[in-house]
Amino acid sequence: MTPERRAELVADYVAGTPVRAIATKYGVHRGTIPTLIRRAGAEVRVAGLDAEERKLASSLYENGMTLAQVAGQMGVSDEAVRQAVLDQGGQIRPKGRRPRR
Repeated sequence: MTPERRAELVADYVAGTPVRAIATKYGVHRGTIPTLIRRAGAEVRVAGLDAEERKLASSLYENGMTLAQVAGQMGVSDEAVRQAVLDQGGQIRPKGRRPRR
């Protein structure tokens, strides 16, 4: 993809065009789009969570709640919370039982 075409893709994304529509228009997999957006220095959208909500979701998770618990409290999917944590620079804990505190 040429730099000009990538810039058009980013502009469409920033303007709010749905990811599936961008993938179809530019002939790329929808999973590739966040990578291209980050490389361009733009902020990746997380469905259902704005910037402040992403910070809150990340904080709740980092303070011990599970992805499912945060998702239930905030009314979004586990994946939205997972992506919010990663976007905020956090790490996802390994699956399995959590040690008692």
